[in-house]
Amino acid sequence: MDVSSAQGVPDRIPAEDITFVTAQGKEFSSTQAQLVAFNTKTKEPVWVHKKYDRYLGVDPLGENRLLVVARSGGEDLPIFSKKVSYFAVIINWRTGETIRRFPVPPATHDVDYLHGDDYAVADLKHSRAYVYNTSEKKIVWEYHFRKHFPKSAGGGIGGYTHLNDIDVVDNGSAFLLSPRNFDRVMLVDRATKKIRWTLGEEDNYSILNEQHNPVILSQNPLTLLVADSENDRVIEYRRTNDGWKQDWAYTNLSWPRDADRLPNGNTMIVDSNNQRALVVTPEGTTVWSVHILFEPYDIERPVYGDEPADLTMREIGNPSMNAHAEKQDLSLSRVAAVVSDVYDSAYTTSQWVLPPGIGQLEYGLMLMAGVLTVIWTAIEAYGVILRFMSSGTPRT
Repeated sequence: MDVSSAQGVPDRIPAEDITFVTAQGKEFSSTQAQLVAFNTKTKEPVWVHKKYDRYLGVDPLGENRLLVVARSGGEDLPIFSKKVSYFAVIINWRTGETIRRFPVPPATHDVDYLHGDDYAVADLKHSRAYVYNTSEKKIVWEYHFRKHFPKSAGGGIGGYTHLNDIDVVDNGSAFLLSPRNFDRVMLVDRATKKIRWTLGEEDNYSILNEQHNPVILSQNPLTLLVADSENDRVIEYRRTNDGWKQDWAYTNLSWPRDADRLPNGNTMIVDSNNQRALVVTPEGTTVWSVHILFEPYDIERPVYGDEPADLTMREIGNPSMNAHAEKQDLSLSRVAAVVSDVYDSAYTTSQWVLPPGIGQLEYGLMLMAGVLTVIWTAIEAYGVILRFMSSGTPRT
């Protein structure tokens, strides 16, 4: 259902029954990039926004508005011959109306509302965080990582920092930043531009490994929940006099990229490689999940506002440092579901290189043709070897 045919989320569905999930989409076309509103109770999609060809961070702004980072201009191949633009877009999700849109640098993943006409931007391309005033149309504050860190601090996919998240902290006096390629999370003071504290360090993957979307659960004691992406876990850290202590982790994941703590103590997670968004209890039981192609990125429930950050595990009293992985259901139906999920994952991953228009049926036929080709080639090679071995010179 395209936004052109859907005016918005029906009024009969209250905000407390809505869950928003963004799907990043494939690199070279608009296929599967979307902002989806799910009915939380039924898990059915009730509205899909597909105007753009990439969707990343999404933040609720009050009862009826969303702030989403989206890309426009890469719908057709080759994208390198087209102008690709990124925007921060404010949408009324009840009507589908675009209220405001302003440009952000290419590859931007996250924009947060600050106050008035000010917005905080995580500028991945230029390795900086900045505040943009939309009425004055100018940057009114910025923080350049290269001015504060040595060249050796970062580097890799996505440039020097791959800055993927910015959160407004302490009424805008500080910003929580997530430079993914630094393997660390940090709080930067807005006035002094000094770092108040840091979690993690470059290439120390035992702490964090190319994380996404950290959120502060508590200021006293300081407690963070982080999607520890390359470690395939969501982890909760608490700062003590002796450093950072792990209080909880959920590890039944593959490249998670968002995690928020709900008021009842459950944790809301985006599990990107498994193409799902889910909610788990402190013990690790999945109590809610939806399937969404291709590379889901962010999840929010508007009733809780931007980045819900409620109870810590110490407050909940969870006795275990690690959530228990759920027991695997080995029934035929479960095996079939797993095979289907693996096939879906392989298909959506192949979209990075396949031309547009290749559906799942065509992809399956291509796979079958490839397997038959390999088998036939192996049989032919085996026959050649046998003929060679039997064609030796006879003894005299």
